[in-house]
Amino acid sequence: MRYRHLIAFVTPEESDSIEGMSWNEGFTNLYFEEIEGSGISLHVLLEEGEEVPAFLREIEFSDLGFSEERDWFQKWKETLVPFNLCDGFEVIPLEEEKMVGSGKIGIIPGMAFGTGLHESTRLAAAILNETVREGLKVLDVGCGTGILSVIAARKGAAAVVALDIDEHSIEKTIETARINEVSIEARLSDFLSAVKPGERFDLIVSNMIAELLMKFVLDLPKFLTEDGMVILSGIYKDKYREIESLVEEEFSIENVREDGDWKAITLKRK
Repeated sequence: MRYRHLIAFVTPEESDSIEGMSWNEGFTNLYFEEIEGSGISLHVLLEEGEEVPAFLREIEFSDLGFSEERDWFQKWKETLVPFNLCDGFEVIPLEEEKMVGSGKIGIIPGMAFGTGLHESTRLAAAILNETVREGLKVLDVGCGTGILSVIAARKGAAAVVALDIDEHSIEKTIETARINEVSIEARLSDFLSAVKPGERFDLIVSNMIAELLMKFVLDLPKFLTEDGMVILSGIYKDKYREIESLVEEEFSIENVREDGDWKAITLKRK
């Protein structure tokens, strides 16, 4: 398949906003590249005849013409290097399935999936890494690549259930679990719709933008154990007060962390 390749330079603030909106709008054929001396470039790939999504139409793009899928995918893969996600875990991008050893999380990247580079993923991973104990039952809502689910499993969770509305994310999470030799039950789900009646979790984690978190956060208590905890990440600084006001009747906020313009919070049932 041929794709039209557009490029524009954006600020760090703009890249954060665009990444968040791309999750919300379900448009995944984009990536960012840091170019020394020039800043951050935004790459957008459009199928023949496809229009620029509405949330990107204010950006002035340069048109690089058409290219084959293999050309831009290879270029995108070249921008990925191993990186430390949180204490004790290094993410290793792979071209094919292979084992990567303890202390590492192997993942085959794809355009539709985050790789853990975003601040919100780092925040969620760090808190999860500190919170999960052996024997806990963990729910990952909006699992994406399955990176957070892998951390929970590696830290000794007795069971990990991963939910996502996108079937490609479910496939990717299953693949990531296989690469990292952990057990994760991945379910296709519209937010919490695939949680079974009577299921309860000791810890629920979700890394989504605030607009999506607010759609289901008040339904979480019914799926928590008595002492259950919730980790929410993906909250842009301007949305924090809305989240705080929404959850204060059902939860106490145990911890708030920041990375750049993003926040993550840990909640406990009142």
